[in-house]
Amino acid sequence: MNAEELIKKLTEEFEAELKRLTNDISKEVSNLQDDSEILQDNNTLFKIKNGNYQYNFEWKKIIFDLPIPQFIMKSQRFSFDIPEVTMNLREICFDWPKTKMVPKKVGEKPETTCKWQIKWRLGIKTKFWDCTTKWTPIIISVPEITMERKCMSTKIPEVTMKTKDIIFNIPEVTVVFKEISFNTLVITNISYDESEDNIENSNEKIAHIQQKINDHTVAYEGKMKYIQVQLLNEQFDKAQSEILGNVEPVKKNIEKSIEECKGTITELKNNGALEQLKIEEEKLNKLISDLQKILEPFQQSLESLSIERKKALDEMEQAVALEILS
Repeated sequence: MNAEELIKKLTEEFEAELKRLTNDISKEVSNLQDDSEILQDNNTLFKIKNGNYQYNFEWKKIIFDLPIPQFIMKSQRFSFDIPEVTMNLREICFDWPKTKMVPKKVGEKPETTCKWQIKWRLGIKTKFWDCTTKWTPIIISVPEITMERKCMSTKIPEVTMKTKDIIFNIPEVTVVFKEISFNTLVITNISYDESEDNIENSNEKIAHIQQKINDHTVAYEGKMKYIQVQLLNEQFDKAQSEILGNVEPVKKNIEKSIEECKGTITELKNNGALEQLKIEEEKLNKLISDLQKILEPFQQSLESLSIERKKALDEMEQAVALEILS
């Protein structure tokens, strides 16, 4: 429902309620005597005759300027290179270091033994102390690293870039004034020739009904202005939903791919596939960077939308304030 349709609907509701309140006044006067009659109702004066009493009302025209937001929807177009990630099962083969302990000679150590020896020299038996030294190799276990070929199967992300165009509408608001006028009933006086004791109670009731009319009139004007603010917010909410509706699926898909890449990286780390690990880490960093680049213009559009909303609301608020002062 647009602004014009809402104004028409509210005016019809106002007039229906005003008619009901007018009937209440007429019934109240009729309760005094049976000879009550409406002397005049011509949308200018409203007079009720009851015996020696005449109740005079006036149809008063109320005029006020209603600030109405007018919207011009401007399209914004964005073109992105969006990464599309497919997880493909691949066999990764790499050299895996394997360590084993092997014996290795690292030196020699001397072992000396001594004993008495007897030798004959020139027919004489001679005893002497004789020592001999034997060199024994020193053997220890040392680690030896050999490269062993290892293969594993894991899901590897394959990234392809696809260009996507996104178009959404941003409202630009201009506040214009529309003159709203309507008639409301105002009691002016009660003419009578007798003591006012007879009508005092009825006067209080009529005054109470008059207050209802006054309250109804003020509420009508306030509701008119509130509806315009509501219309403005609805347009901006719609634009915001359109922006989020475009970006959220893209964001969720890339975030899902980022988590899948992280899972692959963890598996490669656990298996020691260092060469492939480096490749996948570079893919992950690029995905994160691409996501930030894609989100940035959307975030800027949302911020601009928020600024435009506040600007329009402030303009309408100022217009209402000026109307009150005038």
